[in-house]
Amino acid sequence: MTYFEKIKFLSVTLRSFEVTDFSLNMLGDISLRDLLNISLEKDKTVSFRAAWVFETIVLKNTALLDGLLLQFFDNLKKQKNWSCLRSYSKVLMYLTSKKNKRYDLDEKTEEELIEQAFQWMIEQQCPIAVLVNCLDILNNLSKKHSWVKEELFAQIDHFQKIKPSPALLSRTKRILQND
Repeated sequence: MTYFEKIKFLSVTLRSFEVTDFSLNMLGDISLRDLLNISLEKDKTVSFRAAWVFETIVLKNTALLDGLLLQFFDNLKKQKNWSCLRSYSKVLMYLTSKKNKRYDLDEKTEEELIEQAFQWMIEQQCPIAVLVNCLDILNNLSKKHSWVKEELFAQIDHFQKIKPSPALLSRTKRILQND
């Protein structure tokens, strides 16, 4: 399958599938690596669909992340599309959670994720979906990096005052209750 055919699949053919049908079988000759590559495309619709399909498939079967984390983390540094970052941040929520028993993140990676999550959160254009995912990522990482909790709570207090959306209030309430 050519690169153009892969783009066409994500642009056109993907619409004929239900989200529950997203799987490696559905992709045919498109690999998870291809999806990560395509998620960096300039076409925001195509890049979003690639990131979304990647997220959906790997969160159904997290073992599929084997061999992909280096590329995923490299993409994370390059990704500028907020729609893609929503999917990327959902994968990060898993990787930083107690559910993740398979992938050990090293200290350097965790520190980079902390820095990245705080950076996304303070950006004016950061959508609520990414912001609340960042709150969870930081809360997960604060179990191992205690200094994060204080700054996280300061951010939560700030966001509750300036962006009190239902999603934000719900997520912050849960984080504060589980402290």
